[in-house]
Amino acid sequence: MRYLLMMLLIFPFCLFSDNFLTLSDAIKLAIENNLEIKISEDKIEQAYYQKEEARTYFLPGVVSSFNYTYLGDNEGVSIGGASMKMTDDNLYTATFSLQQPLFTGGKIKETYQISKENLENARIQYNVQLQNIIFNVKKGYFSILEAKKFLTTSERYKQMLEKHMEDAKQLFAQGLITNLDILRTEVSVKNAETQIIEAENLIKVAKSNFNFLLNSPVDNEFEVEDILEAKGDKRDYDYWKTLALENRPEIKSMEKLLLIYDKKTSVEKSNFYPQVYLFNNYNIEKGTQSSKDDWDTNWNVGIALSLDIWNWGQTRDRVRQAESEKKQIEKQLEIVKKSIELEVKNCYLTLLSNEKSIEERMKQMETAEENLRVANLLYKEGMATTTEVIEAATSLTEATNSYAQSLYNYQISFAALEKASGKGVEK
Repeated sequence: MRYLLMMLLIFPFCLFSDNFLTLSDAIKLAIENNLEIKISEDKIEQAYYQKEEARTYFLPGVVSSFNYTYLGDNEGVSIGGASMKMTDDNLYTATFSLQQPLFTGGKIKETYQISKENLENARIQYNVQLQNIIFNVKKGYFSILEAKKFLTTSERYKQMLEKHMEDAKQLFAQGLITNLDILRTEVSVKNAETQIIEAENLIKVAKSNFNFLLNSPVDNEFEVEDILEAKGDKRDYDYWKTLALENRPEIKSMEKLLLIYDKKTSVEKSNFYPQVYLFNNYNIEKGTQSSKDDWDTNWNVGIALSLDIWNWGQTRDRVRQAESEKKQIEKQLEIVKKSIELEVKNCYLTLLSNEKSIEERMKQMETAEENLRVANLLYKEGMATTTEVIEAATSLTEATNSYAQSLYNYQISFAALEKASGKGVEK
């Protein structure tokens, strides 16, 4: 017997081994395949190469140039009545120049630090996108389960009406009711069949939307694990708020922006200082005065210094712009923190409300089941009408659907609370 029970439990999983999705499987697939996630990954790669580019500014750079000049009417210089050309008609010059920054007032260093912070911020933004995808997958997953519950309820509703039809036909054969009762039941059965079709369409739509999230063909068929139940979370609001303020990637992103704009201010201030570079030039030329008939080479080395003496306050204004931008980010960070606290509070209260709703709707469903049982008994005794039985069956169906809806609302509100708290993407 124990072996048989184990086989019954395992069999459904074997049946859908190729297209059976658990919630964790679906989240994993979305992270691997979702196009928005892939875009975020590409942005991380882009930020990484921007950092690598900024790192090269510490290193010496080598550039080359090549010039060719044709002098045209080059008659030369007249000396003692004779004309002598000091250069050839064709001038060739090739230059290889090495330049190494020695002092830039911290500009290169701060630019590199900004690129590192931008890379970290790209990773944080990936976590923001990750949160959104995880929440959307959960929402899509539970919407499929809700639609399947509606289908099950509709099929049960039809079965109840068909059972009532059998009872009605027996009473009609005994001459205890009129044909009108049978006609009314037939109409209700047709309505139940329509509900079944609508529920099946809801499942198809929910699955198509879910396939879109997973970047799968929209008509891909699969089954999902039924986990539509209340969890009974007992953690209080302070726990979720603390978690959110510690882990929400939006807060971390704003903090990174503060660091970036602080360093951007330093970059602008570096323009108050001289920019000092070591240079080394290697020249290859022909046709010039020193290399008229053959190729010649020469080189030079030195230190170049440049300093903005007067630019009408442009540097000062850029510094003030950067400082003003930093102040804006500071204020935006406070807004983000308060918004997140409000979001967590609303999600927490919604969760409590939905948890209470589950209890209420379960009692309504139990009451509706008892009402239908009594109505069926009374109908067989001739003490209730077909209308009363159909109404009782309809009330039970509506109560059952409401209960399924409350379970769905609870699951989504719990997922929303996890998203609001940053749970699941702690780094």
